[in-house]
Amino acid sequence: MKKSYFYESTNGCFLMNDKRQFIKSNRNLLIILSLLSVLLTVYSMPASHKENYIYTIGKPWTYNVLIAPFSFSIEKSDAVWQEEADSVKAAFAPYFSRNAAIAESALADFDRFYNDSLKKLVWDESYRILRHRLEKVYSDGVISTSDEDILSDRELFRVYEGNTSVFVQTSSVRSIRDAYRYVTDADIYVYDRYVLLEHNLENYIHPNIIYDAVRSEADLTAQLDEISHFRGMVVEGQKIIDQGEIVDEQKSQIIKSYLDIANEKNASKQFQLLTWGGRSVFVVLCFLVLFVYLSLYRMDDIDSRAILYFLFGSISLFTVMVGLFCQYSSWSILLFPCSMLAIMLRIFLDSRTAFTGYLAFILSTSLIVSMPYEYVLLQLMAGITGIYTLKELSQRSQILRTCLLIFVSYSLVWIAIQMTQLENIRDLNPWIFLFFLINCIIILLVYPLLFVIEKLFGFTSNVTLIELSNINNPLLRELAEKAPGTFQHSMQVSTLASEAATRIKANPQLVRTAALYHDIGKMENAPFFTENQSGVNPHDKLSPQESARIITGHVENGLQLAGKFGLPKEICGFIASHHGKGVARYFYIKYAQAHPGEEPDTKDFSYPGPNPYSKETAVLMMADAVEAASRSLKEYTEESIGELVDKIIDTQIQEGYFKDCPISWQEINKVKDTFKEKLRTMYHTRISYPESTAGLGRKKQ
Repeated sequence: MKKSYFYESTNGCFLMNDKRQFIKSNRNLLIILSLLSVLLTVYSMPASHKENYIYTIGKPWTYNVLIAPFSFSIEKSDAVWQEEADSVKAAFAPYFSRNAAIAESALADFDRFYNDSLKKLVWDESYRILRHRLEKVYSDGVISTSDEDILSDRELFRVYEGNTSVFVQTSSVRSIRDAYRYVTDADIYVYDRYVLLEHNLENYIHPNIIYDAVRSEADLTAQLDEISHFRGMVVEGQKIIDQGEIVDEQKSQIIKSYLDIANEKNASKQFQLLTWGGRSVFVVLCFLVLFVYLSLYRMDDIDSRAILYFLFGSISLFTVMVGLFCQYSSWSILLFPCSMLAIMLRIFLDSRTAFTGYLAFILSTSLIVSMPYEYVLLQLMAGITGIYTLKELSQRSQILRTCLLIFVSYSLVWIAIQMTQLENIRDLNPWIFLFFLINCIIILLVYPLLFVIEKLFGFTSNVTLIELSNINNPLLRELAEKAPGTFQHSMQVSTLASEAATRIKANPQLVRTAALYHDIGKMENAPFFTENQSGVNPHDKLSPQESARIITGHVENGLQLAGKFGLPKEICGFIASHHGKGVARYFYIKYAQAHPGEEPDTKDFSYPGPNPYSKETAVLMMADAVEAASRSLKEYTEESIGELVDKIIDTQIQEGYFKDCPISWQEINKVKDTFKEKLRTMYHTRISYPESTAGLGRKKQ
């Protein structure tokens, strides 16, 4: 039964589990994560889908022809309705009530005042003239100063007397000031006029026409309510607007009326039930594509729970964010950096997995955006651009270049779509390109997010690997100082392994960096390793078991140093597996020769393992063994180098080191050929020129 190995970072050791049981467990996890992603995606969508179109009055309609799916009334615009309401208000005749008691009381008081005080001072004729004018004033009507403003711009008003009302000319009533002027302007003796003025004639002039606010407001409200909010009707199947047609005020109001009714229908419980059902089925199908793809083509990804958590977690997170953005934001969805997800997936996963995951995200979220056709085209092309341009992230400038290319992709796709819909290219909305620019600026945040993702899921990006491969790294400087021979050996292995990894389409940057650190454990006992010795061999004073314990112990020492310096889990895997579960053969044979007839215990001479578990770890094991053995060659010829490479790697194959590796015979042969070519280059001899007859001596190139 085959075994699968994985590194446990908490204690620096490797555990073995039954491969079938592990894959079965992860398949169940894949199903659970897929279902959770579907539930989160559907739940994050707005309760009711609101139809919306982005257009500008005076510009062409950029969408497909809009046909009325149902009959509806055309609402008047707020401006039109307000204009009609203002017209009603301007023509409205407010209500006033006439208080007859006020006139009777005022006239009675005037009569009493005349009989008590004025009868002996003025002529009776003057009295009669003044009283007649007072009667005339009250008969026509007197209004207060405050009510005068109400009638300032009106020709008519209504006066209630009892249960009936009559229209009255505004010009026929007087204010208190006008009434006083009318009364005192009577044709009487001058002396009588002075006497009356001295006795406060205004005390007998009071408003008898009173504004009825309750009745006026009620009637005005009733008249405003009678104004229709509609100005026509569109029947089912009628064309509302065609693609490329100019959107005028009238068309805009018809579209607005349609959207109001459509969104109102969408809010009904029956429609919502159908909507939720349709969304659920569609999202399930989208994630089913991703599920089937992983099950058929990416079994390695299923083996890694971290990859599953990252893949489905990031897709679900972006889906929820799009749902919230559409639900609570009035901004265009074009501002949301969807292609950031494609870039994140591509940095940590292969391009096909990144595209499939991104496709599931785009399709599932297209249900809730206002422009699904344009949304899918724009985001899909932007995502493909991001995935293609980030084959191997090694510099920060690549992120900037990718964002620039995504902006270009957005712009070209949008222009292409608009060219099929507009009559004139000048009708393009320039604000859309500002949205694209802001979108791409937000995408730049992906660079600092890399560190968070690496720590959260235990991934290692190419950026981190490149930083670790810097020979000025503190750990590499310490290795060069304490074990210079090992450091040079690691550099040579790094060159061999990375070139071979490139040939078989493995990860060359991972192999290059891991090769630099695979022997860091030798720093603890540097003189005990051949490449660091200078004539003195400390093993001469040790038993074979003790020597083997020191030699094989550099793996454990390396893992401890890796944990101390915080090296990524992937690098630790190379440290542990670069000798596999092999035997320190020299000391094993030495012990057997010293103890004839006794079977040595292989545990005392074996490395802790595990055996290589990936193409990259297999390449490093082969490169490490070949480079070390090549130093013992007496002459570096094409034949000797070829025989050495074949012998070392064939022996590793025979001993079963690569049984659990996804590496083929064809790839192993490519690795062999690469090693042979590189070693011939590394150990080439200088060409000797024949001696000159002029005695110039022999030169070397």
